[in-house]
Amino acid sequence: MADRAPSGTLLAAGAGLLAFAALALGWGQPQDQPQDLLQIAAPPLEKTIAVPADSGWVDTGIDVAPGEELRFSASGEIDLQRGNPEAVCGAAGIDLVTGEQPVPNANLGALIGKVVQLVARRVDEDSRMEVRDEIFVLFFVGQENAVTVPIKGRLYLGVNENVLRDNGGQFSVVVVRRPL
Repeated sequence: MADRAPSGTLLAAGAGLLAFAALALGWGQPQDQPQDLLQIAAPPLEKTIAVPADSGWVDTGIDVAPGEELRFSASGEIDLQRGNPEAVCGAAGIDLVTGEQPVPNANLGALIGKVVQLVARRVDEDSRMEVRDEIFVLFFVGQENAVTVPIKGRLYLGVNENVLRDNGGQFSVVVVRRPL
């Protein structure tokens, strides 16, 4: 008897799965009902990521595809120069734009993102260091924004500034991805 319970349970789970698959394929469905009513959308992914102001690009661990929608909501403050009270800002950055920032048309210190598609990895013959050949797209995130992903790749977040070693603080960013 004890040997039969697990197989019966498995059979019941398998039958339930088979019934769900049959419904998803439209079997046993009245012909006047559109099939797309039974399709279940994938749930959105939601993840909170810490973006320290002095760390450079932060790998979110989120792989994205073209056409997906990303929604961002950021909080926190950073110091673009520790000890300088005029260099403190939120995710929108300081109202200063220079051509030397990663995203030249966004405020200095703003939260920014990039989607990176790795093309190749190789080792530099002289330095023996790994070199990553990448295609990437940079974009402004700020305090709150929605972005449609332009290319397949990995999502990274960072601060719109090139001199990071004297920065302090961090942003906390909630990323919501709506899959296709």
